[in-house]
Amino acid sequence: MPQTMISVRVHAAVAHGRITRNAIVRYPSEPQTDIPPIVKPFEGEIHSTIDLNGIAVIVPAAYRLPESLTPPDHISAPGAFDAYLTLLATSVPPVTATDTAGVITIEF
Repeated sequence: MPQTMISVRVHAAVAHGRITRNAIVRYPSEPQTDIPPIVKPFEGEIHSTIDLNGIAVIVPAAYRLPESLTPPDHISAPGAFDAYLTLLATSVPPVTATDTAGVITIEF
Protein backbone atom coordinates (compact mmCIF):
# COMPACT_ATOMS: atom_id res chain seq x y z
CA MET A 1 0.00 0.00 0.00
CA PRO A 2 1.46 3.41 -0.93
CA GLN A 3 2.36 5.74 1.90
CA THR A 4 0.44 8.94 2.46
CA MET A 5 2.59 11.93 3.35
CA ILE A 6 1.20 14.10 6.12
CA SER A 7 2.04 17.77 6.45
CA VAL A 8 1.24 19.45 9.78
CA ARG A 9 1.76 23.04 10.87
CA VAL A 10 2.44 23.21 14.61
CA HIS A 11 3.28 25.80 17.25
CA ALA A 12 6.58 23.99 17.74
CA ALA A 13 8.43 20.85 16.74
CA VAL A 14 11.03 19.06 18.85
CA ALA A 15 13.63 16.89 17.13
CA HIS A 16 17.15 15.81 18.11
CA GLY A 17 17.13 18.09 21.16
CA ARG A 18 16.23 21.16 19.08
CA ILE A 19 13.09 23.25 19.16
CA THR A 20 11.67 24.80 15.98
CA ARG A 21 8.89 27.28 16.68
CA ASN A 22 6.03 27.72 14.17
CA ALA A 23 7.06 24.71 12.09
CA ILE A 24 5.90 22.45 9.29
CA VAL A 25 6.45 18.75 9.91
CA ARG A 26 6.14 16.39 6.95
CA TYR A 27 6.15 12.65 7.53
CA PRO A 28 4.72 9.37 6.21
CA SER A 29 1.47 8.08 7.70
CA GLU A 30 3.32 4.95 8.88
CA PRO A 31 6.96 5.18 10.08
CA GLN A 32 9.43 4.25 7.32
CA THR A 33 13.16 3.63 7.65
CA ASP A 34 13.85 5.35 4.34
CA ILE A 35 11.51 8.37 4.76
CA PRO A 36 12.39 10.33 7.91
CA PRO A 37 10.18 13.18 9.14
CA ILE A 38 11.21 16.63 7.94
CA VAL A 39 10.97 19.67 10.24
CA LYS A 40 11.17 23.13 8.69
CA PRO A 41 10.30 26.61 9.89
CA PHE A 42 6.90 27.61 8.54
CA GLU A 43 7.33 29.67 5.37
CA GLY A 44 4.09 28.82 3.61
CA GLU A 45 1.48 26.16 3.14
CA ILE A 46 2.31 22.80 1.61
CA HIS A 47 -0.54 21.09 -0.23
CA SER A 48 -3.03 19.60 2.26
CA THR A 49 -1.31 21.04 5.33
CA ILE A 50 -3.19 20.38 8.57
CA ASP A 51 -3.12 22.94 11.37
CA LEU A 52 -2.48 21.38 14.78
CA ASN A 53 -2.91 23.44 17.90
CA GLY A 54 0.04 21.78 19.55
CA ILE A 55 3.50 20.27 19.24
CA ALA A 56 5.09 17.58 17.07
CA VAL A 57 7.88 15.51 18.61
CA ILE A 58 10.19 13.40 16.43
CA VAL A 59 11.08 10.21 18.29
CA PRO A 60 12.28 6.66 17.67
CA ALA A 61 9.15 4.90 16.34
CA ALA A 62 8.81 2.57 19.34
CA TYR A 63 9.09 5.42 21.89
CA ARG A 64 6.06 6.50 23.92
CA LEU A 65 5.91 9.67 25.99
CA PRO A 66 6.07 8.81 29.69
CA GLU A 67 3.48 10.34 31.99
CA SER A 68 6.16 12.70 33.32
CA LEU A 69 6.16 14.42 29.90
CA THR A 70 2.42 15.04 29.80
CA PRO A 71 1.76 18.72 29.01
CA PRO A 72 0.97 20.82 32.08
CA ASP A 73 -2.63 21.98 32.53
CA HIS A 74 -1.38 25.56 32.62
CA ILE A 75 0.47 25.42 29.25
CA SER A 76 -0.67 28.96 28.38
CA ALA A 77 0.67 30.47 31.62
CA PRO A 78 3.65 32.82 31.15
CA GLY A 79 6.78 30.75 30.59
CA ALA A 80 5.02 27.35 30.80
CA PHE A 81 5.09 26.64 27.05
CA ASP A 82 8.81 27.42 26.74
CA ALA A 83 9.57 25.37 29.86
CA TYR A 84 7.62 22.40 28.47
CA LEU A 85 9.40 22.60 25.11
CA THR A 86 12.75 22.64 26.89
CA LEU A 87 11.71 19.64 28.99
CA LEU A 88 10.77 17.73 25.83
CA ALA A 89 13.98 18.71 24.03
CA THR A 90 16.15 17.55 26.92
CA SER A 91 14.17 14.40 27.79
CA VAL A 92 13.10 12.76 24.54
CA PRO A 93 15.71 10.43 23.03
CA PRO A 94 17.03 11.42 19.60
CA VAL A 95 16.46 9.27 16.55
CA THR A 96 19.70 7.47 15.69
CA ALA A 97 20.91 6.20 12.33
CA THR A 98 19.62 2.71 13.17
CA ASP A 99 16.16 3.90 14.33
CA THR A 100 13.00 4.35 12.36
CA ALA A 101 11.60 7.78 13.20
CA GLY A 102 8.05 8.40 14.33
CA VAL A 103 6.05 11.50 15.16
CA ILE A 104 4.10 12.08 18.34
CA THR A 105 1.64 14.95 18.19
CA ILE A 106 0.56 16.69 21.37
CA GLU A 107 -2.63 18.68 20.98
CA PHE A 108 -3.65 21.39 23.41
